Amino acid sequence: MKTCVAGLALALTLFAAQACAAPVTDGQDEDYVADGNTWPGMGASESAPEGEALQLPPGLEIEAPIMGYNSSDPTDCDAKYEDAAVGQGELVRLCLVFRNRTGRPIRLELPPGLMFVSRSRDVQNGVLAQLVAIEIPASPRFAQPIFLYCTNSDFDGSSPEQAYDVGPVVSYPEMKKLFEFLSTKRVDSTNFPIVAQAITDLTDSKHIYSLTREGLDALPDL
Repeated sequence: MKTCVAGLALALTLFAAQACAAPVTDGQDEDYVADGNTWPGMGASESAPEGEALQLPPGLEIEAPIMGYNSSDPTDCDAKYEDAAVGQGELVRLCLVFRNRTGRPIRLELPPGLMFVSRSRDVQNGVLAQLVAIEIPASPRFAQPIFLYCTNSDFDGSSPEQAYDVGPVVSYPEMKKLFEFLSTKRVDSTNFPIVAQAITDLTDSKHIYSLTREGLDALPDL
């Protein structure tokens, strides 16, 4: 099994020590047994995710296909290393290449729930869990590495050879509830694994388990 979470044991130890907010979702405890049903594009589902199409500002395009990000040699991403990336996530890392035809800078906001869909059925799709803002300069080409949470824990992670497309903005009920909760939380490179685990819980079972909820509740506020 491929996992969407790196350093999960450490994350749970660090962030599940004390709950400081209302639980993200009601439900059963660790003995909960999933029914095996998942949303389209999530978990074991190989179907396309469902949601609203992303609307880009007029004059702005994203090159297709979107290719996986090579962190060790990001030449194809305008030599931008990981410190220039936006978003969080370990196993779905992509390079967005924008074409700005307006002649002016554009501030682009990518909403939580936006998915990037792999063209290979055995490679994980990715999703944003928090809003990401990108300042796109008034230049014809601009590359931006982006990190995402994976939504298919049994599939392979992205690689520089894997191709993706911009997917829809999903609003599956429990996913949307998680995104709303995270909108007031500070998630960074040190604590994102607990969010990754919450998304894995949901995409595998539509349920966030109690230990994961405790970790989420311990995330710091903005």
